[in-house]
Amino acid sequence: MADWTCDHSGTTYSDQEPFEDIDDQEECPVCHRKCPKGGGRPSSKKAKSALPLPLIAGIGVLLLLVGGSYFLLTNRNGGGEGPLPEPSPSLTPFLNNSPNTSNLPTTSSGETRLIVGQSNPDTENGINAFKSGNWTEATQAFTKAIQGVRTNPEPQIYLNNARARQAGSPFLIAVVVPIDNAQSSAEEMLRGVADAQTKFNDGGGLNGRLVEVMIANDGNDPTRAASIAQQLANDPNVLGVIGHNASDASKAALAEYEKAGLAMISPTSTSIELKGDVFTRTVPSDAVSGQKLAEYAKNGLKLQKVAVFYNPKSSYSKSLEQAFATQFQQKEGQIVKTIDLSSGSFEPLTELVGLQGQAQGLVLLPDTDHTTVANGIAVANSKLPLAQRFKLLGGDAFYNPTTLTAGGNAVQGLSLVVPWVARTPYAKTAENRWGGQVSWRTAMSFDAGSALIKALSVSPSRSSVLQALKATNLPSSETSGDAVKFNANGDRVIQPLIVRVAPGSRGPQGSKFEFQAVK
Repeated sequence: MADWTCDHSGTTYSDQEPFEDIDDQEECPVCHRKCPKGGGRPSSKKAKSALPLPLIAGIGVLLLLVGGSYFLLTNRNGGGEGPLPEPSPSLTPFLNNSPNTSNLPTTSSGETRLIVGQSNPDTENGINAFKSGNWTEATQAFTKAIQGVRTNPEPQIYLNNARARQAGSPFLIAVVVPIDNAQSSAEEMLRGVADAQTKFNDGGGLNGRLVEVMIANDGNDPTRAASIAQQLANDPNVLGVIGHNASDASKAALAEYEKAGLAMISPTSTSIELKGDVFTRTVPSDAVSGQKLAEYAKNGLKLQKVAVFYNPKSSYSKSLEQAFATQFQQKEGQIVKTIDLSSGSFEPLTELVGLQGQAQGLVLLPDTDHTTVANGIAVANSKLPLAQRFKLLGGDAFYNPTTLTAGGNAVQGLSLVVPWVARTPYAKTAENRWGGQVSWRTAMSFDAGSALIKALSVSPSRSSVLQALKATNLPSSETSGDAVKFNANGDRVIQPLIVRVAPGSRGPQGSKFEFQAVK
């Protein structure tokens, strides 16, 4: 039988050079398209036309070492009343202002490095071997790479992908993360996905078929998110998508997935505006988080009147504000004023002086772009005389090491509503693997990856995966802590938690505070 050539048309690899002389019993090792004469296992020979990529000019991203490079767990409180101490929720600082690198490649299964600033010769060797279709050599190189950079999830996913390609006919799923402007969040999400992929692949997969994870970078930008979603939707091999991160990016992408009937499961997007036939999420929605925060404000802190700071232009911030306000007012609480964090027209200390005698608490609900502004409000509050200071509450955008390091004494007592705290068997397993305490983004991404992988079948299609995903019922033993089950809207049936900033030794380096779970 004659060999055939694949031009990758209709896939995310359509801009790559054609792969020539593929045996008729094989599939294309670049885009995985089946031979038109009958599919088979991927070719074991090296690609005659490697995927051409220019060398990426390194953009140095200074990774601050936190707590001796990691946030390490210590022994926990063993019961009793009062708050349980919790370690900081991230291995690396929360980076919102990384340089924009939108001119760099946006997707990769192992053909290029998307996370810049972490040069590793073993990773580069693995990428070169991967591009050439030499799965054995790629496996060896990526194995060395993950031993050299323990906290970086990218080479771990590429290692799993190389093994999946070598095993043949991998299940292809994608994960979309914001590497450009929130690299820490992207890495946190990728760690959870890598955990789910590794667990499945190391267990033998399904009938010998393993999972390949394509990483995509949307930079949390809605326009780019929609473009990437269109690329993924146009690739018939992609069976489902984990992502996106920010609610605004997810909202833009969801429209493209809906057109293609492609399942989307978000680990971190909480906006109540996110609804659709193909949408699910593992993180609690703003509706339940707003309710939890309102209950704690009214019943836990005994607040009757509050002022709310939020960004009405952000889907996440706006929906959390709406949910909180609705529930707080239903409990006979009063919102005395709402302030737009994005306006730039208010001076924090002046604003707080004007709220004296009107409000007892400040509810800070910034999106990730305005956490610094919200931190400034906490600092201004700390400058007031002790008797005039307000109680502080906030959303999960604050649940990161920067809140503790940048806020300092000003954020002591700040109460946050969060999806998860590290008190589960998965938390310990992940700590051992990654060398430090992981965040809620990692936990929710592990759950998203586990649910999507569980939806695969012997002969999966987009429709079968979507149907199985909607019917997911994972017990807590297979998740980061809570069972995974979705309601009719695709929202996970789960209750968020409250944490409080308090003095402690398990926070990030340079801070004398930590997050403690409130019972």
